[in-house]
Amino acid sequence: MPIVDRLEYPKKYKMSSAILLIAVLIAIGAMLYQKYSNKARAKQIIIHSIGFDEYERNYIRVGYEIENTGKKDQEVALLIRVYDREGGEITSIFFKTNIKAHTREFQSKVIDELNRPLKEGEKPYRATIELRQREFMHY
Repeated sequence: MPIVDRLEYPKKYKMSSAILLIAVLIAIGAMLYQKYSNKARAKQIIIHSIGFDEYERNYIRVGYEIENTGKKDQEVALLIRVYDREGGEITSIFFKTNIKAHTREFQSKVIDELNRPLKEGEKPYRATIELRQREFMHY
């Protein structure tokens, strides 16, 4: 039987320090670009007049006005939280919505998955809307 000399597998090559430095600089540049583009995008989206359109024991409809002052249509991610009088969270929902360029429009969102049902005669007290943006290693 013939003897076959095999190469070391896998053959390891050391990465040059210049390539490693370039990769690190590109990664830092990408993180900075994402940070500043998120800030610029947040300045273009304005949320006005949040309120409750209607509510029952098992759902809440939150109405709000949203404005896009930018030049492009945007899809934004929003987080709505609804609180009771004591400050406890009744419900929250994360969703995406589209807004056309240079428009201000009224939108509403029905939240039908509550953390707890509303008590008899209870009203939702306060709602907050957050503009959520993609961050490094998050959403």
